[in-house]
Amino acid sequence: MNVIFIAPPAAGKGTQASMLSKDYNLYHLSTGDLLREVSHSDGELATTVKELIDNGKLVNDELMFKLLKEKVSSLSNNNGIIFDGIPRTLEQVRLLDEMLKSMNQKVDFVIYLDVDEDVARKRATGRVTCPKCNTIYNIYFDSFDEENKCNKCKTELSKREDDTIEKFNHRFNTYLLNTKPVINYYNSLGKLSIIKNIGTKYDIYENIKSVIDKGNI
Repeated sequence: MNVIFIAPPAAGKGTQASMLSKDYNLYHLSTGDLLREVSHSDGELATTVKELIDNGKLVNDELMFKLLKEKVSSLSNNNGIIFDGIPRTLEQVRLLDEMLKSMNQKVDFVIYLDVDEDVARKRATGRVTCPKCNTIYNIYFDSFDEENKCNKCKTELSKREDDTIEKFNHRFNTYLLNTKPVINYYNSLGKLSIIKNIGTKYDIYENIKSVIDKGNI
């Protein structure tokens, strides 16, 4: 069983993918994690990937799918894969279909987490972290015993420099624009399930599980 997760920034995709991975014994394949893993290994390929990442450049589709195929081929003892971060374009959809077909596999489910832009903006721009105990809070959704201090260890909280409204707006709108054709494509095949990001993470997860369980009957 192979599942694609599609979601704009701050939709909680990582949390949901992690929960699904554990319950269904699926390998959570994040393209970002894969690239970091490769860049920290040895060899010519690792050097190429590291240089691209360090210079803020994108890994081209040919190289990305070479890395993906190697990773997927090396996996065992799982019931399938959650693809997180790919495909983002129709060309990547084609390449993923070809790769899976060559392995006698296919895409079974496409989960789109539909999050309200204002909620996503608050999640992204309201994040603060304790530099001492690494606890993560959100200024919009959490309460604090003391202003701007960790509830656990009372250390002053810090905010990431890139968690700005301007950068979030750009990332959110760019993501929607680029992935709309992908969403429409999978919808036309009847493989797309839109999950409203409403309620607790457990409410959302139950809706995702319902889609998977019905599809496996």
